Amino acid sequence: MKILTCSNSCPRWEGGQLNPRSPGGLVPMLIELLDKHGGEWIFTAPPGVDLADPITLDGDIVLHPVALDEELRHSHYDTVSIQLLLGLLHYMHDTSSEPVFDSALSDAWTGYETVNRLYAKRLMERSANNADELILLNDPHLMLVPEFLASQQASRNSRLTYFLGTPWCEPDYFTILPGHIRTRILESLLMCDVVGFHATRWSQAFLACCARFVPGATIDGNSVTHRGHTTHLVSVPFPLDVDVLDAMVGEPATADWTERLAGMAAGRRVMVRADRIDLWKNMPRGFAAYEAALERDPRLAEECWFVAVATPPSRAAGRHAAYQLATEEAVRRINERFGTPDREAATLLQPGKGRDSRNCVVAALLMSTAAVVNSTYDGLNLFAKEAAYLLGDSASLLLSANAGVHEQLGSLARTLDPFDIDQTSRAMEEALRAGTESGSGNVAERHALLRSESAERWLEAVFRL
Repeated sequence: MKILTCSNSCPRWEGGQLNPRSPGGLVPMLIELLDKHGGEWIFTAPPGVDLADPITLDGDIVLHPVALDEELRHSHYDTVSIQLLLGLLHYMHDTSSEPVFDSALSDAWTGYETVNRLYAKRLMERSANNADELILLNDPHLMLVPEFLASQQASRNSRLTYFLGTPWCEPDYFTILPGHIRTRILESLLMCDVVGFHATRWSQAFLACCARFVPGATIDGNSVTHRGHTTHLVSVPFPLDVDVLDAMVGEPATADWTERLAGMAAGRRVMVRADRIDLWKNMPRGFAAYEAALERDPRLAEECWFVAVATPPSRAAGRHAAYQLATEEAVRRINERFGTPDREAATLLQPGKGRDSRNCVVAALLMSTAAVVNSTYDGLNLFAKEAAYLLGDSASLLLSANAGVHEQLGSLARTLDPFDIDQTSRAMEEALRAGTESGSGNVAERHALLRSESAERWLEAVFRL
C-alpha cells in the first residue's frame, strides 16, 4: 500500500524526517501515516521559499512542493479558497453585500483553476495508478483536482478519497455560488470514490446539495451515483493522538507554562479557550458572554480568570484583521470594567505558532475548571477533543452545537448555542461556580473514547478498506 496525498498545508522537515508532531490534526496525522506506509506528499511551497525539486526523506517518503508566484497564490488561496469557499462553507458571507461575482473574482477563479490543474498534473506524474495506491485529497483549496485528474487519465485503478475538514453548507446557502461553479465543484468531487467529513451533518448537507444541483444524480443512503460512478459519503472525525498529548504533559515547556499561567491566575479558577483567529471561532461573542456573567456578579472576576490562547491565521487580511481588533477590544473592555492593575479578568494570550503554543494549551487545560468552544460553525474543533482528554472529572467542556465534534462529544459536554450570548454566559457562570460537581462526564469514559481512535483506523474508514 502506498499513500499519495495532496494538501495546501505544508509539512516541515529536517534531518531527513518530517516534523513536528502535535496532538492531532491533518499534518501530524499525514506524517504518522507516511512514516508507517511510505508515500508522496504534494503541497504548496511556503511564500518566498524557492522549492521546485522533489525532497526525499527517510522511510521512502518523497515531498513535492508546488511553487506559486504571489499573484497566483493570492488568487487561489486568499480570494477563492479563504474568502469565497471557506466563507461559504462556514456561513460567513453577509449576503446583503457579498460575494460579488465581478471580473476580479472571475480572474481569481481562473487562478484557482490553474493551481488545481497544476496539482492534478503533478498527481498524474506521480501516480502508479494501481489498486495498492491510496490517493488522499484535502480541503476546499483543491476541489477541482478530481476533475482535472479524470481529464488526464483514461481510467483509474487507484482509490481516490477527498476529505474536507470544514463544514458543508445547506443547499439554500450553497446557491451563493453561481450555478455553473456550484455544479462543477459537486461533479468534481463525485469523481472520487469517497468524500469524507468530520460529522454526519456535513455529509448530509453535501448529499442534499448533490440531490438539488447535480442533474441525473441518484442518492441511495450515503452514496451518490452520477454518470455511472458511485461515490460513498463517510463521516470520520480526525483522531486525537493521545500518546503525543500524554508526552506533552511531562515536557519542560509545559511545566514552564504551568508556572507562568499559575502566576497569572493568582489562585483563581481558570476558564480557557484555544483557537486560531478565524472568523467562525466566535471569540468576540465568547468574551461578550463572559462580560455578561461579570455584570451579573462582579465578584466573579475575583474568583475566576478567562484566558484565550490564540494563534494567528496563515494569511490575515481584511475581515480577519477587523475580527482580531474586535476581540482585543472586548478583552480590553472587560479588564477596564472588572480587572485591576495587577489582575486581569480576561487575557488574550498569543504565544505564536508551533509546539510551544500547544504546550501552553496543555498547561492551561490541566489547571482549568472549564473549557469553552463556541464556534459559529466548525468542521471538527480539535481543541474540544484535547479538553475532553485533559480536563479533570469535575471540570466542564462547554461545546457549541455547531462544532462537528459535538456529534462525538456532545453527551460528555454542556451544549452551547453559539449565537445566544445569554445562554452561553449562564453556562459559563454555572461551570465556574465554586464546588461544582456537574462536570463534562467521567474521565474514564472520555479517555476510553479518545484512546479508541488512531490514524490507521481513520485511514481505513475514509478509504473503506
